[in-house]
Amino acid sequence: MSTQGEQNPPSGAGVPESAPQPARGTRYLSWDAIRVLGIVAVLAFHATFLTPHTLPGYDMPPGPFQMDFPFGASLLIVISGYFAAMTVGRKPPLRWWLRRLARLLPAFFVAVLVIFAASLLLHPDGFYRPSYTDLVGNLALLHNLLDGVEYIDRAHWTVPIQVCGFTAIALLAWKGRVHGRAATAVMWGVLLVPLALRYVFMGPGTIPPGWVSMLMDGTGLSRAHLLIAGVAIFRWSKQRMTFTQLLLMLVAVLIAHTKHPPPGDSVVAFAVSLVLISVAAYQPVWDAPLLTNLARPIRWLGGISYGVYLMHYVMGSLVARHLADLGVPWFGWVPAYVAVAVLLGWALTRWVEQPAFTLLNRGIDALPSRTPTASAAARTGG
Repeated sequence: MSTQGEQNPPSGAGVPESAPQPARGTRYLSWDAIRVLGIVAVLAFHATFLTPHTLPGYDMPPGPFQMDFPFGASLLIVISGYFAAMTVGRKPPLRWWLRRLARLLPAFFVAVLVIFAASLLLHPDGFYRPSYTDLVGNLALLHNLLDGVEYIDRAHWTVPIQVCGFTAIALLAWKGRVHGRAATAVMWGVLLVPLALRYVFMGPGTIPPGWVSMLMDGTGLSRAHLLIAGVAIFRWSKQRMTFTQLLLMLVAVLIAHTKHPPPGDSVVAFAVSLVLISVAAYQPVWDAPLLTNLARPIRWLGGISYGVYLMHYVMGSLVARHLADLGVPWFGWVPAYVAVAVLLGWALTRWVEQPAFTLLNRGIDALPSRTPTASAAARTGG
């Protein structure tokens, strides 16, 4: 999800030899376009469908335009997995892991605090009022591990998954020991073990043991296939997997996506997203006139997509609810929902995420560590 610092796919990632090889640091419009697709899908689903239908106390009639097939959040996690696989070999694993947390967590912590305060100050009738226990549990990323902790913002289910996933990748990359066939075996294990656990312990009408629920839902293992999809696409783009291997793995990812609720995404839309990400990995240079003419807003929104994601759901819903209570129709509060999400997302990115990452990264770079050898860095990610 949080991939703003790693905009560029690998040099020559599946690009024909005749194509010019971009310099490291090149920012491709294709990846920003896919991020924008993901965040627009998230906003559309929540603003036009989930907010009016699921939040307690809502009596807002849905507008005639409903986007009722979610896939955007899952798409963004796949992108996160792709760039994690790309960048893990560029730094020692500990530094890489700390950089990922420095990019991910400061903005998340501030978003939780702002949303918590707004939920108390702007609390409308029927709205869930978070407790201080919820606040502490959310800041500690214990949403899924403790029964007494509710999400401050339900859209934040992606953050613990990424933290756990990045931690696992860093451990596997330690000293470059997991690569090649071993990396492929680990990826298959992450895909198949949760499916086996769900089949054996979590079938219809069964009460799973506590350890299974904690492992599957508490650690995010039931959604690890999203990160695996991104890693697989990256490894294929670097010719570390054949197309047949990639296809089989993505089929397994789609099966896992149908078996592991929530969030109950549209499998068709998610499959199309996987195709788009694969195309960007194979040929990152997209020069279609429609995209190039909109390059500036696409890059801008793609650059703040993580901040928009963190701030959109509850903050947008609070604004929409108060406007609806004043009699504003859907074509008034839906644009207001989106405007609030984008404005707050921009502010979070510019005033928190970027300066915090810059500051923390200086300290991370100052840590004493052994520079990885070229062979270890080349093996990292498979």
